[in-house]
Amino acid sequence: MMMDVAASAPGKLVLLGDYAVLEGATALVMAVNRRARVRITARAGGSCEVSAPEMGIAQAPLLIGADGLPQWTGTPEQAAALRLVDQTLRGLQHEGLAPPPGRGFTLLLDTAEFFDRDGSGRSKLGLGSSAALTVALASAMAVFVGRGAAAANRRVWLEHLLQLHRDFQGGHGSGVDVAAALIGGVISYRLLEGGTQPRFEPVNWPEQVHSRFVWTGRSASTSNFLERLAQWRRGGHGAEYASRMEQLGAISGAAAAALVQGRGADFVASATAYAGALREFGAACGLEIFSPEHLQLTAIAAESGICYKPCGAGGGDFGVLFALEPDRLARVEQRVAAAGFRCVPLAADEQGLHLEYIGS
Repeated sequence: MMMDVAASAPGKLVLLGDYAVLEGATALVMAVNRRARVRITARAGGSCEVSAPEMGIAQAPLLIGADGLPQWTGTPEQAAALRLVDQTLRGLQHEGLAPPPGRGFTLLLDTAEFFDRDGSGRSKLGLGSSAALTVALASAMAVFVGRGAAAANRRVWLEHLLQLHRDFQGGHGSGVDVAAALIGGVISYRLLEGGTQPRFEPVNWPEQVHSRFVWTGRSASTSNFLERLAQWRRGGHGAEYASRMEQLGAISGAAAAALVQGRGADFVASATAYAGALREFGAACGLEIFSPEHLQLTAIAAESGICYKPCGAGGGDFGVLFALEPDRLARVEQRVAAAGFRCVPLAADEQGLHLEYIGS
Protein backbone atom coordinates (compact mmCIF):
# COMPACT_ATOMS: atom_id res chain seq x y z
CA MET A 1 0.00 0.00 0.00
CA MET A 2 1.30 3.46 -0.88
CA MET A 3 1.31 5.97 1.92
CA ASP A 4 0.83 9.70 1.84
CA VAL A 5 2.72 11.84 4.29
CA ALA A 6 0.78 14.75 5.76
CA ALA A 7 2.14 17.51 7.94
CA SER A 8 0.84 20.73 9.41
CA ALA A 9 2.35 23.53 11.47
CA PRO A 10 0.83 26.61 13.14
CA GLY A 11 1.38 30.28 12.53
CA LYS A 12 2.61 32.69 15.16
CA LEU A 13 2.26 36.04 16.88
CA VAL A 14 5.25 37.72 18.51
CA LEU A 15 4.04 39.02 21.86
CA LEU A 16 7.22 40.76 23.03
CA GLY A 17 10.84 41.12 22.01
CA ASP A 18 10.09 42.38 18.50
CA TYR A 19 13.34 43.56 16.81
CA ALA A 20 15.41 43.07 19.99
CA VAL A 21 15.34 39.31 19.40
CA LEU A 22 17.62 39.93 16.41
CA GLU A 23 20.35 40.93 18.86
CA GLY A 24 20.02 38.06 21.32
CA ALA A 25 17.23 39.41 23.53
CA THR A 26 14.47 37.15 24.80
CA ALA A 27 11.29 37.16 22.75
CA LEU A 28 7.90 35.76 23.69
CA VAL A 29 6.00 34.13 20.85
CA MET A 30 2.71 32.26 20.67
CA ALA A 31 1.87 29.59 18.11
CA VAL A 32 -1.67 30.31 16.92
CA ASN A 33 -4.44 28.02 15.76
CA ARG A 34 -4.10 28.72 12.03
CA ARG A 35 -2.20 25.95 10.23
CA ALA A 36 -0.25 25.47 7.02
CA ARG A 37 -0.82 21.97 5.65
CA VAL A 38 1.26 19.80 3.33
CA ARG A 39 0.49 16.45 1.75
CA ILE A 40 3.00 14.38 -0.25
CA THR A 41 1.88 11.37 -2.30
CA ALA A 42 4.19 8.99 -4.16
CA ARG A 43 3.71 9.17 -7.93
CA ALA A 44 4.74 6.64 -10.55
CA GLY A 45 6.97 7.64 -13.43
CA GLY A 46 9.47 9.87 -11.69
CA SER A 47 7.79 13.21 -12.45
CA CYS A 48 6.38 15.54 -9.82
CA GLU A 49 3.52 18.03 -9.54
CA VAL A 50 2.95 20.84 -7.08
CA SER A 51 -0.42 22.45 -6.33
CA ALA A 52 -0.96 25.44 -4.07
CA PRO A 53 -4.54 26.75 -4.41
CA GLU A 54 -4.01 29.92 -2.36
CA MET A 55 -1.11 30.84 -4.66
CA GLY A 56 -3.13 30.10 -7.78
CA ILE A 57 -0.93 27.10 -8.65
CA ALA A 58 -2.42 23.87 -10.00
CA GLN A 59 -0.24 20.91 -10.97
CA ALA A 60 2.97 22.82 -11.64
CA PRO A 61 5.39 20.28 -13.17
CA LEU A 62 8.69 19.56 -11.47
CA LEU A 63 11.59 17.15 -11.90
CA ILE A 64 14.31 16.23 -9.43
CA GLY A 65 17.50 16.43 -11.49
CA ALA A 66 20.44 14.05 -11.44
CA ASP A 67 22.12 16.42 -8.98
CA GLY A 68 19.13 16.12 -6.66
CA LEU A 69 18.05 19.72 -7.23
CA PRO A 70 14.57 20.84 -8.36
CA GLN A 71 14.02 21.66 -12.02
CA TRP A 72 10.83 23.58 -12.77
CA THR A 73 9.48 22.60 -16.18
CA GLY A 74 6.36 24.75 -16.16
CA THR A 75 6.03 28.51 -16.57
CA PRO A 76 8.38 31.11 -15.03
CA GLU A 77 5.38 32.46 -13.11
CA GLN A 78 4.83 29.08 -11.47
CA ALA A 79 8.50 28.80 -10.53
CA ALA A 80 8.48 32.31 -9.04
CA ALA A 81 5.33 31.65 -7.00
CA LEU A 82 6.84 28.43 -5.64
CA ARG A 83 10.17 29.92 -4.62
CA LEU A 84 9.71 28.73 -1.03
CA VAL A 85 9.32 25.14 -2.28
CA ASP A 86 12.41 25.53 -4.46
CA GLN A 87 14.51 26.93 -1.61
CA THR A 88 13.31 24.26 0.79
CA LEU A 89 14.09 21.41 -1.61
CA ARG A 90 17.53 22.85 -2.32
CA GLY A 91 18.25 23.16 1.38
CA LEU A 92 17.09 19.61 2.01
CA GLN A 93 19.30 18.35 -0.81
CA HIS A 94 22.28 19.97 0.91
CA GLU A 95 21.30 18.10 4.09
CA GLY A 96 20.84 14.79 2.26
CA LEU A 97 17.09 14.86 2.92
CA ALA A 98 15.69 15.61 -0.55
CA PRO A 99 13.92 13.05 -2.76
CA PRO A 100 16.34 11.22 -5.07
CA PRO A 101 16.19 11.59 -8.86
CA GLY A 102 13.47 9.41 -10.36
CA ARG A 103 11.23 9.43 -7.30
CA GLY A 104 7.98 11.08 -8.31
CA PHE A 105 5.48 12.71 -6.02
CA THR A 106 2.56 15.08 -5.92
CA LEU A 107 2.78 17.91 -3.42
CA LEU A 108 -0.24 19.82 -2.12
CA LEU A 109 0.27 23.02 -0.13
CA ASP A 110 -2.66 24.48 1.79
CA THR A 111 -2.37 27.88 3.47
CA ALA A 112 -6.07 28.75 3.41
CA GLU A 113 -6.21 29.28 7.18
CA PHE A 114 -3.82 32.23 6.85
CA PHE A 115 -6.38 34.17 4.87
CA ASP A 116 -9.38 35.90 6.35
CA ARG A 117 -12.65 36.43 4.55
CA ASP A 118 -15.12 39.02 5.72
CA GLY A 119 -17.59 41.40 4.16
CA SER A 120 -14.82 43.52 2.63
CA GLY A 121 -13.10 40.66 0.83
CA ARG A 122 -10.10 38.42 1.41
CA SER A 123 -7.03 39.43 3.40
CA LYS A 124 -3.78 37.63 4.12
CA LEU A 125 -3.22 37.63 7.85
CA GLY A 126 0.33 38.32 9.01
CA LEU A 127 0.73 35.11 11.00
CA GLY A 128 3.96 33.68 9.62
CA SER A 129 2.62 31.48 6.84
CA SER A 130 5.98 31.06 5.12
CA ALA A 131 7.63 29.79 8.31
CA ALA A 132 4.75 27.41 9.04
CA LEU A 133 4.87 26.11 5.48
CA THR A 134 8.65 25.65 5.64
CA VAL A 135 8.35 23.62 8.85
CA ALA A 136 5.54 21.44 7.49
CA LEU A 137 7.11 20.91 4.05
CA ALA A 138 10.65 20.16 5.20
CA SER A 139 9.44 17.79 7.93
CA ALA A 140 7.03 15.96 5.63
CA MET A 141 9.69 15.57 2.95
CA ALA A 142 12.21 14.17 5.44
CA VAL A 143 9.65 11.53 6.41
CA PHE A 144 8.74 10.87 2.76
CA VAL A 145 12.34 10.02 1.85
CA GLY A 146 12.73 7.76 4.88
CA ARG A 147 14.75 10.18 7.02
CA GLY A 148 12.10 11.07 9.56
CA ALA A 149 14.58 10.56 12.38
CA ALA A 150 16.20 13.85 11.34
CA ALA A 151 13.13 15.70 12.59
CA ALA A 152 12.67 13.67 15.77
CA ASN A 153 14.78 15.88 18.04
CA ARG A 154 13.04 19.20 17.71
CA ARG A 155 15.78 21.26 19.32
CA VAL A 156 18.27 19.97 16.75
CA TRP A 157 15.79 20.06 13.85
CA LEU A 158 15.03 23.71 14.65
CA GLU A 159 18.57 24.71 13.68
CA HIS A 160 18.17 23.10 10.25
CA LEU A 161 14.73 24.65 9.70
CA LEU A 162 16.01 28.05 10.75
CA GLN A 163 18.66 27.94 8.03
CA LEU A 164 16.14 26.80 5.41
CA HIS A 165 13.83 29.70 6.16
CA ARG A 166 16.65 32.23 6.36
CA ASP A 167 17.73 31.20 2.87
CA PHE A 168 14.19 31.95 1.69
CA GLN A 169 14.23 35.33 3.46
CA GLY A 170 17.61 36.35 2.07
CA GLY A 171 19.41 35.90 5.38
CA HIS A 172 17.06 38.06 7.45
CA GLY A 173 14.92 37.10 10.41
CA SER A 174 15.38 35.71 13.90
CA GLY A 175 13.61 32.39 13.33
CA VAL A 176 11.14 33.06 16.11
CA ASP A 177 8.30 32.21 13.71
CA VAL A 178 9.98 28.93 12.75
CA ALA A 179 10.37 27.98 16.42
CA ALA A 180 6.71 28.69 17.14
CA ALA A 181 5.59 26.60 14.17
CA LEU A 182 7.75 23.66 15.23
CA ILE A 183 7.26 23.74 19.01
CA GLY A 184 3.78 25.17 19.56
CA GLY A 185 2.33 26.85 22.64
CA VAL A 186 3.91 29.97 24.13
CA ILE A 187 7.70 29.94 24.25
CA SER A 188 10.53 32.23 25.22
CA TYR A 189 13.10 32.36 22.44
CA ARG A 190 16.66 33.63 22.11
CA LEU A 191 19.50 33.53 19.60
CA LEU A 192 22.92 32.75 21.06
CA GLU A 193 26.41 32.46 19.59
CA GLY A 194 26.06 35.45 17.31
CA GLY A 195 22.61 34.48 16.11
CA THR A 196 23.44 30.92 15.07
CA GLN A 197 22.09 28.95 18.02
CA PRO A 198 18.33 29.19 18.73
CA ARG A 199 17.18 28.41 22.26
CA PHE A 200 13.62 28.13 23.51
CA GLU A 201 11.69 27.20 26.64
CA PRO A 202 7.94 26.60 27.05
CA VAL A 203 6.07 29.23 29.07
CA ASN A 204 2.89 28.73 31.08
CA TRP A 205 0.63 31.71 30.50
CA PRO A 206 -0.59 33.22 33.82
CA GLU A 207 -4.35 33.10 34.27
CA GLN A 208 -4.52 36.72 35.40
CA VAL A 209 -3.24 38.12 32.08
CA HIS A 210 -5.94 38.40 29.42
CA SER A 211 -5.38 39.25 25.77
CA ARG A 212 -7.11 40.05 22.49
CA PHE A 213 -5.58 40.11 19.02
CA VAL A 214 -6.61 42.95 16.74
CA TRP A 215 -6.35 42.81 12.95
CA THR A 216 -5.47 46.27 11.66
CA GLY A 217 -6.87 45.53 8.20
CA ARG A 218 -3.53 46.13 6.50
CA SER A 219 -0.80 43.63 5.68
CA ALA A 220 2.86 44.56 6.22
CA SER A 221 6.17 43.23 4.91
CA THR A 222 8.54 42.11 7.67
CA SER A 223 11.38 41.55 5.20
CA ASN A 224 11.03 45.09 3.86
CA PHE A 225 11.19 46.55 7.37
CA LEU A 226 14.26 44.46 8.26
CA GLU A 227 16.10 45.54 5.11
CA ARG A 228 15.33 49.21 5.75
CA LEU A 229 16.48 48.81 9.35
CA ALA A 230 19.76 47.28 8.18
CA GLN A 231 20.30 50.20 5.81
CA TRP A 232 19.66 52.72 8.59
CA ARG A 233 22.08 50.90 10.89
CA ARG A 234 24.81 50.81 8.23
CA GLY A 235 24.26 54.48 7.45
CA GLY A 236 26.11 55.75 10.51
CA HIS A 237 23.59 54.79 13.19
CA GLY A 238 25.32 51.73 14.64
CA ALA A 239 25.76 53.23 18.12
CA GLU A 240 22.14 54.38 18.37
CA TYR A 241 20.94 51.02 17.07
CA ALA A 242 22.95 49.22 19.76
CA SER A 243 21.66 51.54 22.49
CA ARG A 244 18.03 51.10 21.52
CA MET A 245 18.39 47.33 21.15
CA GLU A 246 19.90 47.21 24.64
CA GLN A 247 16.94 49.16 26.01
CA LEU A 248 14.37 46.95 24.28
CA GLY A 249 16.24 43.82 25.30
CA ALA A 250 16.30 44.80 28.98
CA ILE A 251 12.55 45.44 29.02
CA SER A 252 11.82 42.22 27.15
CA GLY A 253 13.97 40.21 29.54
CA ALA A 254 12.14 41.67 32.52
CA ALA A 255 8.79 40.90 30.92
CA ALA A 256 9.77 37.31 30.18
CA ALA A 257 10.96 36.80 33.75
CA ALA A 258 7.69 38.20 35.10
CA LEU A 259 5.69 35.88 32.85
CA VAL A 260 7.67 32.79 33.83
CA GLN A 261 7.26 33.67 37.51
CA GLY A 262 3.53 34.29 37.14
CA ARG A 263 3.73 38.01 37.99
CA GLY A 264 0.96 39.16 35.71
CA ALA A 265 0.87 42.81 36.75
CA ASP A 266 4.62 43.17 36.24
CA PHE A 267 4.34 41.55 32.82
CA VAL A 268 1.64 43.98 31.65
CA ALA A 269 3.67 46.92 32.98
CA SER A 270 6.74 45.69 31.09
CA ALA A 271 4.69 45.15 27.92
CA THR A 272 3.45 48.74 28.18
CA ALA A 273 7.01 49.99 28.63
CA TYR A 274 8.14 47.92 25.66
CA ALA A 275 5.43 49.40 23.45
CA GLY A 276 6.60 52.90 24.34
CA ALA A 277 10.26 52.10 23.67
CA LEU A 278 9.34 50.38 20.39
CA ARG A 279 7.44 53.46 19.27
CA GLU A 280 10.45 55.66 20.01
CA PHE A 281 12.72 53.22 18.18
CA GLY A 282 10.51 53.33 15.09
CA ALA A 283 10.54 57.11 15.08
CA ALA A 284 14.34 57.18 15.41
CA CYS A 285 15.06 54.80 12.55
CA GLY A 286 12.28 55.99 10.25
CA LEU A 287 10.20 52.82 10.32
CA GLU A 288 6.45 53.19 10.65
CA ILE A 289 6.24 50.39 13.22
CA PHE A 290 3.29 52.21 14.73
CA SER A 291 1.20 52.70 11.62
CA PRO A 292 -1.83 55.03 11.77
CA GLU A 293 -3.94 52.01 12.66
CA HIS A 294 -1.62 51.02 15.50
CA LEU A 295 -1.56 54.59 16.77
CA GLN A 296 -5.35 54.73 16.81
CA LEU A 297 -5.57 51.43 18.67
CA THR A 298 -2.90 52.59 21.13
CA ALA A 299 -5.00 55.67 21.93
CA ILE A 300 -8.15 53.60 22.43
CA ALA A 301 -6.34 51.25 24.81
CA ALA A 302 -4.61 54.06 26.72
CA GLU A 303 -7.93 55.82 27.38
CA SER A 304 -9.08 52.67 29.16
CA GLY A 305 -5.79 52.09 30.99
CA ILE A 306 -4.71 48.89 29.26
CA CYS A 307 -1.74 47.91 27.12
CA TYR A 308 -1.63 47.75 23.33
CA LYS A 309 1.35 47.00 21.11
CA PRO A 310 1.98 45.83 17.53
CA CYS A 311 2.94 42.20 17.09
CA GLY A 312 6.19 41.52 15.28
CA ALA A 313 7.62 44.07 12.86
CA GLY A 314 4.54 46.29 12.98
CA GLY A 315 3.44 48.56 10.17
CA GLY A 316 0.12 46.73 10.03
CA ASP A 317 -0.94 43.12 10.53
CA PHE A 318 -1.84 42.37 14.18
CA GLY A 319 -1.62 44.11 17.50
CA VAL A 320 -2.26 42.70 20.95
CA LEU A 321 -4.23 44.05 23.91
CA PHE A 322 -3.07 42.95 27.38
CA ALA A 323 -5.13 43.51 30.52
CA LEU A 324 -5.55 42.18 34.04
CA GLU A 325 -9.28 42.89 34.16
CA PRO A 326 -11.39 40.94 31.67
CA ASP A 327 -14.36 43.31 31.98
CA ARG A 328 -12.23 46.31 31.04
CA LEU A 329 -10.76 44.36 28.14
CA ALA A 330 -14.24 43.48 26.90
CA ARG A 331 -15.23 47.15 26.91
CA VAL A 332 -12.11 48.07 24.95
CA GLU A 333 -12.90 45.31 22.47
CA GLN A 334 -16.26 46.95 21.85
CA ARG A 335 -14.58 50.30 21.26
CA VAL A 336 -12.09 48.67 18.89
CA ALA A 337 -14.97 47.22 16.89
CA ALA A 338 -16.76 50.59 16.83
CA ALA A 339 -13.60 52.13 15.38
CA GLY A 340 -13.72 49.70 12.46
CA PHE A 341 -11.18 47.15 13.64
CA ARG A 342 -11.74 43.51 14.46
CA CYS A 343 -10.52 41.19 17.17
CA VAL A 344 -9.74 37.84 15.57
CA PRO A 345 -10.41 34.83 17.85
CA LEU A 346 -6.90 33.39 17.91
CA ALA A 347 -5.75 30.95 20.57
CA ALA A 348 -2.52 29.18 21.41
CA ASP A 349 -1.84 26.04 19.39
CA GLU A 350 -0.14 23.73 21.85
CA GLN A 351 0.86 21.00 19.41
CA GLY A 352 3.25 22.62 16.97
CA LEU A 353 4.36 20.39 14.09
CA HIS A 354 2.06 17.43 13.43
CA LEU A 355 3.06 14.54 11.13
CA GLU A 356 0.99 11.56 10.01
CA TYR A 357 0.90 8.76 7.48
CA ILE A 358 -2.28 8.30 5.47
CA GLY A 359 -3.11 5.17 3.50
CA SER A 360 -3.95 5.66 -0.16
